Amino acid sequence: MFMSSPNVLRPRPVVLVLLVAVASTTCGKGGPTAPGSAPPPPPNRGSVLVTIKPNPVPFSGVPVTDTPECATLKETWYYDQIFKETGGTSITFTARVDTFDGFVVNNFSGLNIQIQPLGSLTLHARWCSGNPIQHVAQSTFTGVDGNGSPVSLTTDQITLLAP
Repeated sequence: MFMSSPNVLRPRPVVLVLLVAVASTTCGKGGPTAPGSAPPPPPNRGSVLVTIKPNPVPFSGVPVTDTPECATLKETWYYDQIFKETGGTSITFTARVDTFDGFVVNNFSGLNIQIQPLGSLTLHARWCSGNPIQHVAQSTFTGVDGNGSPVSLTTDQITLLAP
C-alpha cells in the first residue's frame, strides 16, 4: 500500500521558481544571445489582398476573341483582379482554380505569377457564357512566398450581371 507523504508536494514550488527563472533570463539582456543583442526577427510571411474592379461586373457584350470556346458567345464580362502584397516578401502564384456558378471550369498549374514585396499586380479577367443570366465567378490562387511558405488566396465572389 502506497501512502503519500507531505514531502511529495515540496518540489512543485521549486519547479515553478525554475520556470520563472528560465523565462526571466530569456527575456532580458544577457540571456542566451550575446549581451546587448536581440534574436533575429522571424522572416516576413507573404500576404496578399485582392480587389475586384468592378464588382458587380456589368455585362459587356464585347466578344472574347482569344479563346475559341468564347469566340461565338455574346454574353461576356471583363474586370480586373488587383493584387497587393502586404507582408513584405515576394509571392509567386503557381496554380489557379476558377469556378463559374459553383462549378470548377479552369484548373491551371505551372503558372508563374509574381508579385514583388509590397508591390501590386493587375490581372485582366474575362468570362463568356451562352446563357444571358446573372452569373457568379470566383478564383483561388496558390503558390509560395519568398521564404518558401505556402500562400493561398480566394477572391470574393464576383457577380457578373445579366445583360
